[in-house]
Amino acid sequence: MTPARSTINPRVYALTFTAFVMLSSEFIVAGLLPEIATSLAITIGAASGLVTAFALGMGISAPIIGVLAHRASKRSLLIAACVALVLGNGISAVFSDYSIILIGRVLGGIGVAVFWTNAALAAKSLSQGRNESMAIGRVLVGISIASVVGVPVGKLIADATNWRMAMWMMTALSSVALLTVWIWVRPAEESRQKENLRDTLRVAFKPDVSMTLVSSCLIFAGVASVFNFLATFLEKETGFGEMNVTLILCLYGVADIVSNLILSRRVKDDLEPLFRRVLMTMALGMCALSVFGNLTWAVPLAIIIVASSHAGVSLLVGIDVLKRAGNAGQLINAINVSMINLGIGIGAVITGLLIDRAGVSTIGWVGACFIFLALSVRWKIERSNVHHHE
Repeated sequence: MTPARSTINPRVYALTFTAFVMLSSEFIVAGLLPEIATSLAITIGAASGLVTAFALGMGISAPIIGVLAHRASKRSLLIAACVALVLGNGISAVFSDYSIILIGRVLGGIGVAVFWTNAALAAKSLSQGRNESMAIGRVLVGISIASVVGVPVGKLIADATNWRMAMWMMTALSSVALLTVWIWVRPAEESRQKENLRDTLRVAFKPDVSMTLVSSCLIFAGVASVFNFLATFLEKETGFGEMNVTLILCLYGVADIVSNLILSRRVKDDLEPLFRRVLMTMALGMCALSVFGNLTWAVPLAIIIVASSHAGVSLLVGIDVLKRAGNAGQLINAINVSMINLGIGIGAVITGLLIDRAGVSTIGWVGACFIFLALSVRWKIERSNVHHHE
């Protein structure tokens, strides 16, 4: 029986706000690539290096943080995450040198890695074992709000002034997130398991866990292939004006939020059937984006499909990894964050290179290829589970 909604601790929403700021900081550059490329006199492909730098900062640092901060409190780690984000956004806003901005993006990525390594665990701790999937879903909805508010507002500010003002906005929001976590987020620490590193790594190498981590990498490579270049696609391929691009980015976020709120109430113990349906829907939506990219009425429909699926896979990946990790939650979650951001980096690099050579219309095909690979991995996970239970 589903617990009452009131069992979600309101402090979870402080994590939702922080997730919004964290992911706005990551995503905002994707919406500003044309402006940044022009300002710094570089190609779109080179500007996408700022997206990759953030993802690599997250991906490389997450497992290292998981090991080094093994016994640190979740609250102190979340505060450190916000401090790193404030500094990273501030550097991006202040400096004009591409290399220094890259360093700022890496620092911001490290902050987000620390946050995501601990956010789901903190949400679980705050929910005290009740409505855990909904609590995690509420944290993840911050990602969706980043899409519908953070990224489009950042683009509006950049269009009205310049892209640096958008980064100043993110620096200010990061400071507010730091205060919010400092005041409101006080998860119970007594439930922390002091498992040793060898046992935790043994969990990571279990076939179902390792394949789940690989599927995370592939799924988010597909998501990055489309989302990071969506503003560029809409401007150059479909021919939407600046205001319409902003509205469609808002549409992406609205579809993402609605899907998250619906699916977080429908998560069952057996995730695989829902996982398969969501991934197949996402792949078809991505294909439709490339096929019908020149039809103004079809593009919003394809984007709604992709965005709704994006919310679904984010929620399902987060719940699935924590379920499979058991007591090894923190480090396995850290490795999962690393794999997700490795995927984002791979997706951004491959798609950026293809855009420079074959045009921006390829983004849907590239994304769909990654998602179909992820589907094959999820199918193997299900098969291994069946054999395990026989």
